[in-house]
Amino acid sequence: MEESEYNKKSRENILKIGYNSLYEIEEKVKAFRVMNQNAAKKRFIISRENIRDNVGKILLQKAAEIDLSASMLLRRKFKPDTVFKIFQPDEGIVIISDMTTMEGVTLTMDIVTQIMNLGGGAYEGFIDRVDSFTDFINHLKKALFPKLIIIGYIPKERIQTEIINFVRVKRIDNYLRVLELTHSEYKPVGYFPKIKQVAITEDPKSWGRFVVDIIREYTKPYLTEQV
Repeated sequence: MEESEYNKKSRENILKIGYNSLYEIEEKVKAFRVMNQNAAKKRFIISRENIRDNVGKILLQKAAEIDLSASMLLRRKFKPDTVFKIFQPDEGIVIISDMTTMEGVTLTMDIVTQIMNLGGGAYEGFIDRVDSFTDFINHLKKALFPKLIIIGYIPKERIQTEIINFVRVKRIDNYLRVLELTHSEYKPVGYFPKIKQVAITEDPKSWGRFVVDIIREYTKPYLTEQV
């Protein structure tokens, strides 16, 4: 049996960046309308191609925003499982992990390697790393707009400052998803309360669980969890 185009893309593109079914687009459009009322960073969806009906008429131009009225138009012409090439600004992962110490370098490089391996290295352009939440705030106010934050190594003397800046980040955008990694050798305890923590231990499978949690958190629908 031939694999469907969507299933094939989902397998190759495990974070589903750049492609959505019409149903997923509709759910996001509804969620973004609510989220954009109280988030400083606005979320939206843009078509990466001309969308045509079955006689070739252009329904939506390339680079047009897919808002509520556009999604309703598409629903009249296409089935919910039809796949479209889309862009949204909140695509990406940022790793916040300090590299000014040997321990920090070791743990940070392990984290970067695991995440870079997602999708066979196809996501390199969607992954950023900064040393601190202070750096992240500066980037967030300018161009950087990730969906998911991974908190790695933070020197103990900077923890209070980082927690304060984390609160500032959440004020800028409360819908950013966050995972904190702990490590049996380099970072035995987590520092950020009320955040999902993933423990890396001497068991090699723990890195696999970390990757699964990243995929699960990144691809989770907005509607079911927050809005």
